[in-house]
Amino acid sequence: MRKHLALKVGVLLSLIFLLVAVFGWDLLSDMRHLQQEAAVVENSNHQSHDLHAIEMGVYRNIKVVNDFLITGDHRSEGVFHQYQQKLVQMIEQYEITYQDSSLSDLMQSVKNIKGIAEKVFVLPFATENMEGPIFIDEIATEAKQAVEHLTRKHHALDEQVNRAMQMMAGLRMDMRQETVALMLVLLLSLGFLAYFIYNQIVHPLVQMKKAVQRVGEGNFDVHCAVVSDDEIGELAKAFNTMGEALQEREQKLNRIRSLAAHQEKMNALSVMSASLAHEVGNPLASVGMLLHMAKRKLAQQDTQAVASHLDSAVKETERMELIIQTVLDFGRHEFDMRFHAFAVRSVIADAVKLGQMSPQHKRVVIQVNEDSNMPLVYASSSMLMQVLMNVIHNACHACRESGEVHIQTIEQGGHIVIDVCDTGHGIEQAMRKSIFNPSVTTKEKGEGTGFGLAISKELMDAMHGTLSLLEDAGHGTCFRISVPIAHQGKGIT
Repeated sequence: MRKHLALKVGVLLSLIFLLVAVFGWDLLSDMRHLQQEAAVVENSNHQSHDLHAIEMGVYRNIKVVNDFLITGDHRSEGVFHQYQQKLVQMIEQYEITYQDSSLSDLMQSVKNIKGIAEKVFVLPFATENMEGPIFIDEIATEAKQAVEHLTRKHHALDEQVNRAMQMMAGLRMDMRQETVALMLVLLLSLGFLAYFIYNQIVHPLVQMKKAVQRVGEGNFDVHCAVVSDDEIGELAKAFNTMGEALQEREQKLNRIRSLAAHQEKMNALSVMSASLAHEVGNPLASVGMLLHMAKRKLAQQDTQAVASHLDSAVKETERMELIIQTVLDFGRHEFDMRFHAFAVRSVIADAVKLGQMSPQHKRVVIQVNEDSNMPLVYASSSMLMQVLMNVIHNACHACRESGEVHIQTIEQGGHIVIDVCDTGHGIEQAMRKSIFNPSVTTKEKGEGTGFGLAISKELMDAMHGTLSLLEDAGHGTCFRISVPIAHQGKGIT
C-alpha cells in the first residue's frame, strides 16, 4: 500500500497529540485534586474561625454573669439574653452551613448555662451572698465541657488541614514532575517531527530546486534522488521523467539544428563552387608550370634550379591541400557538439578565408583587429565557425564588389565579443526587429534562404552566447557575437 505524505504527518501528529493528552490528563487530574484539597483547607479555616467565634460567645456570656454578681446591675440580664440568642443563632447557622450536627452537646451546655444564669439573675445583690459563687462554679463546669467539645472540633479540623496540606504538597511535586515530563515529550516529539519534515519534505524540495535551476541553465542531465514512495517521491520521479524528456528533446533539436546548419553550409558551398575551382586552379597551373620547368632544368642537369622549382611546386600543392581541407572541414555534416576551450583567432582566420572564396567577394577588404593576449573561449569551434562564416559571408555580400569588412575582437564582462561590421547598404529599420526570424533576408530572390541568421542565433544560444544586431550607426551593418570565456576548471585543466 502506497504511503501518502499527509498520512505520515497525520500519524505523527496523532502520536504527539496522544502523548500530550496522556500527560495532560494526569496533569489536569492533579490540578483538580489540588483544587479540591485547597477547598478543604479553605473550608476548614472558615470552620475554625466560626468555632472560635462560638467559643468567644460562650466566654462573653459567662463574663456578663460574673459582672452581674459584682455590680448587681439588672441590665446585665438583658445583655445576657441578647448574647445568648446570638450564640444560639451562631451554633444553628454553623450546623446549617457545614451540615454538621455534632454540636448538640455544645447546644445543651449553652442551654444549661442559660438556666443557671437565670437563677443568678434572680438572686438579691449582696456582697456575701454564698449562692452566687456556687452557680458560677456550675456555669464554669458547663463552659468547660462546651470548650472541650470545641477544642476537639478544632483538633479534628487541624488534622484535616494537615492532611490536605500534605496532599497538596505531594500533588505539587507530581505536577512538577509531570510538567517536566510533558515538556520533554513535547520537545522530543517536535524535534522528531521537525527532523521528519526536513528529511522527507524540505531537503528533497531544496535538492529539487537546485536541480530545476540546473535545468534552467540548460543542463538536462540531472537526476533527483527518490527517497520515499509518497507525493515527494512521485514528484521526484516526475521531475526525472521530465528531465529525460527534455534531454531527448534537446538531442532532437541538436540534430535538427545540425541538419539546418548543414543545409546552410551546402548553400554557401554552392556559392563558393566557382571560386573553389579558381582557388585550386591557380595553384594547380603553377604546379604544372613548375614541374615542366623542373623537367627542362633536369635535362640541362641544373640540379639547383630543379630543387628550387620542386620546392615551389610542393608549396603550391600544400596550399591546394589547405584550401581543400578547409572546405571539407566546413562542409562536414556533423557538428562537434562537445564544448572545449580554444582560441578564436584561428576560427576567425578560417572563416575569413572561406568568406573571400566567392568570386564577388574577392575585391572586398576584410580587416581583422584582435588582441594577441585574448583568453580562450569555451564553446564548440565548429558551431562558432558556422556562425562566423555566415555573418562574414553576409557582410561581404552587402559590400558587393567593393567595400570593407572590419572584425574587432575584445574582452568584455566574462565574454569574448566579436564585432563584424561592413560598409554595405545596411538593413532597413522595419526589418531590423525580425532579422533573426526564419525566411527573413535582405538578399535578392535566389541569393539566400533567409535561414542563415536564424540558425546562427540558435547555435549561439546553444553555446550560452549571443548574436545581436547593433544599433545602426549610419552606413553599413554591425553584428555582435559574444562567446563565454573558459574559466579555470571549465574546459581548462
